[in-house]
Amino acid sequence: MRPPLLEIAGVNKTFGKSRVLSDISFSVGEAEVVGFVGPNGAGKTTTMKIMCGLLRADSGTVSLAGFDLRRQPQDFLARVGVLIESPGMFPSLSAGDHLAYLGRVRGCHEPATIARTLAAVGLAADSRKPARQFSLGMKQRLGIAMAILHQPQLLILDEPMNGLDPSGMVKLRELVRSLCRDSGISVFISSHLLHEVEQVCDRVLFIREGRLLKHAEVSAGRLAEIAAVYVRTGDDAAACALLRAQSFIQEVNPLDRGIECRLPAECVPRLAELLVAARIPLCELGPRRTSLEQVYLTYYPEGGSQPIQ
Repeated sequence: MRPPLLEIAGVNKTFGKSRVLSDISFSVGEAEVVGFVGPNGAGKTTTMKIMCGLLRADSGTVSLAGFDLRRQPQDFLARVGVLIESPGMFPSLSAGDHLAYLGRVRGCHEPATIARTLAAVGLAADSRKPARQFSLGMKQRLGIAMAILHQPQLLILDEPMNGLDPSGMVKLRELVRSLCRDSGISVFISSHLLHEVEQVCDRVLFIREGRLLKHAEVSAGRLAEIAAVYVRTGDDAAACALLRAQSFIQEVNPLDRGIECRLPAECVPRLAELLVAARIPLCELGPRRTSLEQVYLTYYPEGGSQPIQ
């Protein structure tokens, strides 16, 4: 089994007398998209700034591909691309000019590299349109292009979908997945848009009050495992009464159309047999998938978050 690409262990951070991060530990695998969610003030941006060297942790370690951020910062940062908050750009320069300028700083200013990077994010390499005329979606794409020009192993994105229209969100989602699939780039992304996170991420981490929630790491594949069972019958009222009387069914919730049941997976065939035996027509039976939003609300029922004191 290959070691993770990124490893964070025991990271703590305080500002004055307020502790904003407490014992943060997690990893990111190669070519993996990991989501990072939590309420405002939970510590997401602080964590991401520590991951890319913009802030220094009070304690703990951050390593990428075996390089320690504190002891080998140049080797570490050469493998990271970052877009935190909003991309910084020159209003009068085109997308190509931005990458040419940045490429000279990073030593990767070959025209073919610039053209390939702009194509990867869906921007025209020969366009002379200045950045001040870009839409928000184009600015986000240019910011990502600037972050991946040097072909990093890890891309860190902080709220990249803020302000985008639905079409822009779809395009950005497709871009993130293509970077992972086609270029092998791992992506660590924070967002409040849980529906988008659910669709783009392989795994999701939850943070609250500066602490990662234990046992609250949800993979896209495991969301279905959390699901209840959806049942629709010819007589849902009678079915509800029957199912509520069964000890092996943990929960029965009537819906506008149909019933949601929670029960052990191995007992699902018994549920079907029970309805058939009671001569209640069974019209539909299948998994009722739990959304990331529903999972989120179980971890943050009150919605808010305050820094750790």
